This record gives sequence, C-alpha cells and structure tokens, in this order.
Amino acid sequence: MEIKRIPIIHATEGMILGEDVYTDADKLIVTCNTVLNNVVIQKIKKYGVFHIWVYEKEWEEATIEEEIEAKDIYLHKEKLRNSQDFNAFKHDFEKSINGLKKTFGRILGDTGLEETEELLGRVNAMVKHGHGTLHIMDMLNCMREYDDVTYAHSISVGLLCRLIGEWLKCPENELQELTLAGLVHDIGKLQISNSIISKPGKLTSQEYKIIQTHPKLGYSILQDKDFDERVKLAALMHHERCDGSGYPFQLPSEKIDYWSKIVSIADVYDAMTADRSYRKGMCPFEVLEIWQKDGFMKYDPGLLMMFMEKTAYSYINSTVRLSDGRIGEIVSIPKDALTRPLVRVGEYFVDLSKQKEIVIQQII
Repeated sequence: MEIKRIPIIHATEGMILGEDVYTDADKLIVTCNTVLNNVVIQKIKKYGVFHIWVYEKEWEEATIEEEIEAKDIYLHKEKLRNSQDFNAFKHDFEKSINGLKKTFGRILGDTGLEETEELLGRVNAMVKHGHGTLHIMDMLNCMREYDDVTYAHSISVGLLCRLIGEWLKCPENELQELTLAGLVHDIGKLQISNSIISKPGKLTSQEYKIIQTHPKLGYSILQDKDFDERVKLAALMHHERCDGSGYPFQLPSEKIDYWSKIVSIADVYDAMTADRSYRKGMCPFEVLEIWQKDGFMKYDPGLLMMFMEKTAYSYINSTVRLSDGRIGEIVSIPKDALTRPLVRVGEYFVDLSKQKEIVIQQII
C-alpha cells in the first residue's frame, strides 16, 4: 500500500501512519502503523511536526468523504433555499422589510399606525413557516445576504422576540406587543446619519457617542404614540445591561424593564451572528461561548440561560465544521456545557467538553 505525505492539520482519527514520526532533534514521537486518534494527533502537533506520512488509501478515503460531505452541505443549503417553506419565509421577510419602512415612515410622519397589524401578521406567518427554533434559525441564516443594520436586523429581532415570548408561554396579546417591541427597538437610528450607521469599520469615539443617542431618540419618537409602554421602554433600554455597564443611563438590573431585557438578548444575538459588509457573522456557538464567560452578569440570567439552552439544543443533529477542519454531526449537548457538544466525525466521537482546544467553527 502506498504512503502519502499530508499536512498534520489534515490528519483525522482512523488514519494509519506510514512512517515513524520524529522531532527535529530526531526523537521518536510515534511509530509506524499507529492508528491515529485525537491524542496522538495533538501529541504530534505539540512537537511542532507539520507533516506526516499516512497510508494513501486512508488519505484517499478521507478526502473522498470530505468531498461528499462538502457536496451534502451545498445540497442542504440549496434544498432549503428552494423549499416551499423558505420561499414563503423569504416572501414574508421581504414584505416585512417594506412594511417596517412604511410603519417607521408613518410613525415619524405622525400619520397613523395602520401598517402595524399587517406587519405583525407577516412576522407571525414567518414563525408558522418555520417548523421550530432550528428551522427558523436556519432560514434566518439563509437571509444573511441582507447587509442592513436597521430594517432587516429589526425584522430578525422581532422574530426572535416572538420566539422567546412563545418559550415563555406569553398570551397572544403580549406576544404581539413583544414582537412589536423587537421591531421598533432601533427606530431612533433613523435620526442618525446613515454614514455613521452603515460605516464599514470601527467608529471613532465621537461617532460612537452619536450612536449611543439612538435609544433616547427612539423613545422620544414613540413616547406620544399609542403603543404599550413596554414597547417604548424597549427602544429606550435595549442597550442597558444588568451590571450597570450599558447606556444611556447605566441602569442596574432592577431598574430595567423585563421586555427590554428580552429585546437586548435578541438584539445582540442577531447583531453578532449576522454578516456585515466589513465582517462575517459569528457562529452561534461562538456567541454562546462569549455569553457563557461573561453574559450572566450583563443579561438577565434566567432569560439568557433559556435562550442559550433553546438555541444550543436546536442544533442537535446539525452538521458542523470544527476548528481543526473536520466535519461532523452534533449528537448531544451536556446541560452544564452548552457550547461543548459531543460531535460524531465518521465512526469516531469528539467530546468538545474534554477537548477544549477544539471549537465549533461553523454550522453548515
């Protein structure tokens, strides 16, 4: 059987070494014919070895498997984009953007709120077209071509608020108002120059101060309108944080309205996972990892834990790309380590709760 030289980063569990592996100082690390597992691969990497020799059959089979998986990923996204459910979702999403623009125009022009009921109806329809949390998240990810920091973002936040409200078992009338709070939370940005809102890069300190005025501007726009007070407060408080680090008032947790706490989680999650002209969106598990470290001080712990659990569990059985390049399927997620699932790669299992150096890089 022929052997082939491959980069160590392409090594996968199950391959068989075709030659002994030595350090630069000619110290033997691993012997020929060793079946690779993650422990062995990490040991080789630790010694700074960049290439190894493996039996070519193992390499070819792995390459063919990767090509099949890559094709399956492409077909999955294409299948979703061509599905009747997604076409209906996309139609309602695009109509909702147009409806939101009209609603904002009417609010700013003080000409009535006739568009609001139709807009809420379209958001509700999108929830119905999405069969559960994962399906909705999946379809939102396929809508990421909209590089829109106000309208498309607001539709997504309204949709996420609706989901959270359903998880909380809110009655229908409250679901409608909570959804509306998500839809109009950023209306204050319409009074800020688009050159700042859509700037493809880091804001200056002065530009950031201007951005920080949008909650007060939003509340000023809504305060005399016929909206639930909690909708108005969401525009004002969605950047407040429970540890007092938010803006515009640096309020402590007990002073922040509950709906505003919901909108803040939906707002940040969508902002971090959405693509922008100047950067790619984060993987959902990367966002959850960040929240796991410092989110429970900034956001309502009960709401954040529920959102993290619902989001993480929705990805069980999903295909993911790991940071070492391997592609696998999420098998299970431990309750005490939501960002570190058990992933099946071929016939092997990668326990991310134990292999801390590997993370989920992309959901595909």
